This record gives sequence, structure tokens and C-alpha cells, in this order.
Amino acid sequence: MSEIKPFTGVDDRVRLADVVPLSTPFTLNIFPSNICNFKCCYCAQSLGSEVLQREYDLPPRNMPLEVMELVVRQAAEFPKPFKLVSFMGHGEPLCNQELPEMIRMVKAAGITERVDIITNASLLTPEYSDRLLEAGLDVLRVSLQGVSSDAYWETSRVKLDFEEFYQNLAYFYRRRGNCRLYVKVVDAALGQGEEDLFFERFASITDRMFIDRIKPVYSGVEYTENQRNLSVDRYGNVHDKRVVCPQPFYMLSVWANGDVAPCDALYKACPLGNVRESTLRTMWESERKREFCRLHLRGLRESDPACVKCCAPDDVQHEEDVLDYSRAELLKHFYQ
Repeated sequence: MSEIKPFTGVDDRVRLADVVPLSTPFTLNIFPSNICNFKCCYCAQSLGSEVLQREYDLPPRNMPLEVMELVVRQAAEFPKPFKLVSFMGHGEPLCNQELPEMIRMVKAAGITERVDIITNASLLTPEYSDRLLEAGLDVLRVSLQGVSSDAYWETSRVKLDFEEFYQNLAYFYRRRGNCRLYVKVVDAALGQGEEDLFFERFASITDRMFIDRIKPVYSGVEYTENQRNLSVDRYGNVHDKRVVCPQPFYMLSVWANGDVAPCDALYKACPLGNVRESTLRTMWESERKREFCRLHLRGLRESDPACVKCCAPDDVQHEEDVLDYSRAELLKHFYQ
């Protein structure tokens, strides 16, 4: 029976304040594609490719294998494996047909404890499922946009045969072996009474499922401008406003063109360089990254033009990651 639990990793988290600074990031995010076949009303992709390129430097492109080869080679330079390599981003990862080969490269290199994908899964045919499973995928995390074809059109402006989509997920579940299938849906994509329908339909074909709350993740997206209650995160937890964003303390993200940043937000806060010109470890250990961490620990996060737009600390961070109450100690011992 499927668990009702957020589909981000919550089982093996440690108290971040007890282990930073890290010699190796916990998480390496790979953005295999800036392209998305959906235009979800709450997402920046709804703004259109011209706006994405002009405002966010997000041209429609897939990551080439040569960039992935650099990432894997450089990742091996860290003293420990990552806890997670996640293929995700601000496009749809399955739009990159090289994705199974990328997963195979990561698994063969032994640079991580597990590999996952965050996807809308609309392109997940049985053939694609087989390729991903054969490559060694550990977790498939699927974001639903409703529980009917009509809901997908209303939310994402895509014509999707929901029953065929459901059967494709069921195929993956049956064939998954040691891989796990997690499914979530956003509350905005559910009509009255559909919460129960979601849980009933997916309980038998998923290992974990959850309903997320919409938050204003993307600046300029009108739909989310009225979702400003950041005292409650997307998981339904009430908390005080958070000062420090934990992401730069445990994460690196590689964009499709090889650019690297210490978080996964669209705004590319504190760009650290490009894997064609530097290495992941050099960027992780750079003074630029350390100074960015100091900025957060000093309570000055919102002075950064990218961070001031971002709600990640109040949206997606788990309680174990909160650094607010350890700021003085961390500054004194690690980041002066």
C-alpha cells in the first residue's frame, strides 16, 4: 500500500546545522532540459519561451552528452559520493532522449547513493520506462496536473489521454523492481472531492503519494500572486519566516548549458561558473560560494536580487534543514 508522504526525500535527513560545512554536497541537481511540453498555469513555462529567454536566460535547449560527461568526471573529484543526483529543473527531463544514457553514466561512475527524476511523466511510454529502469534509476518522482484529461487541459494546456497516461504509470510500477515510484499532485489541479479520487486511484500503483500546496515559486506568474501565505510550506507545515536558505549549504545545480549555481531556483542566484571552464569541486569550495553562505548567515538573504524573489526557504525546506537558530555559531566557527 502506498504511503502518504511528501515525495522529496524525508527518510534519511540529518540535522544540517550539525554537519555543515560539507566536503561534498548532499545533492547534485542536473537540469537535462529547459524545454517543457506543458504550460502549467502556476509555472514560469506558462510565460512562453520568449519571456523565459529574455527574463530568465532560459533558452529552449537540452543538455548535450559532452556536458554530462564533464559533470560525471568532475563529480568523481569530491571525497564522498553524493546522497542524491536528481535529474530535474525548469523543463521536462524526459524531453531529453539522452536521459537514460546520462543515468547509466552516473550509476557506472559510482558518484551517488541514488538517482532520481522529477517529471510530469507524460512522455513515459513503456519503451521509455524500460530504458530508464535498465539504466539503473532508483526513484521516479511524478508531478500530476490533475486526475482527468479535462484537468490537464485546464491546468497545463495539454491534450492528454489520462487513462493511457495512468496505464503507462501502472506499467512502470509493475516493472520497477528495486526502483520506487512516487506521485504527487498540486492542490490547484484538483476539483471538489478529487482529493479522495487521487488517493484511491493511485494507492495501488505508487510507493508514495502526496498533495502539494501551490506557492509563488516563479516571479511574474500571475496565478500564484495570491498564494502569499508563506507561514505554511507546500507540505502543510506551519513555521516562522525563515532567514537562511539552506540550499547553498548542501546543493549544487548544473543547468543544461553547464552553468552551475548553489541552488535549484530559476533565478540562478550566485552563479559559480561553468563546467567547461572550471570544476564542480573548485566551485563548491570557492570564496564566492562561501561569501554567499555568509550573506545568508548574516541575515542578508533578501539583499541579493535573485534571492529576494525566491520563496524556497519558506516553501520546500524540511525542518531538519533549518539553519536560522545556528547562524551565530556557524559564522563564528566555519564561515568567518
